[in-house]
Amino acid sequence: MLDKLKDGLSFYLEHLGWIDIAAYIWLVLMFFILFVVCIYVITRFHLLGFLLMLLNIVAFGVGIFYINRFLDENLRTRNLELISQKQLSYSNTLLVDLRLTNLSKNPFKYCRIDLKFYKPSGNKLRNQINMLRPIMKDKIFLKEIVDINETRRVQGVINNFRLSDYNITVSSECF
Repeated sequence: MLDKLKDGLSFYLEHLGWIDIAAYIWLVLMFFILFVVCIYVITRFHLLGFLLMLLNIVAFGVGIFYINRFLDENLRTRNLELISQKQLSYSNTLLVDLRLTNLSKNPFKYCRIDLKFYKPSGNKLRNQINMLRPIMKDKIFLKEIVDINETRRVQGVINNFRLSDYNITVSSECF
């Protein structure tokens, strides 16, 4: 688990731009400013100060999640679609073809495509749970430059793939 956290942090630290860093610094500064205000309010009105402190912590957690999402949707817009998947009959290998289109105003220098395999279910709730807890995960790294409005075909090879009944969700992060 610590290796996954280390890999995720190193990925973001290597590829974040100045706007990402500025947004996170702004979020941390706002958290500390509101924290000081909450401490002052707690000395005067205990219940109100406690509620503001709780609201500040919740807003910080939500802010961390939505800053990345907001920047990703507005600055690094892209379209990723799954074209085909083919299980090789002579080995436990799956070939996945994807199409990545850069819709942003800047070229992408690095992209990470995440593939998550989950077991389909007829029950909608169970299907959503299976999507959140995939059976298998794999990543495809694209280190070539994808220019503005360029569509790139990406092919992934997943070895030791033995699933027979599965669905795939694909997501990407590009910088």
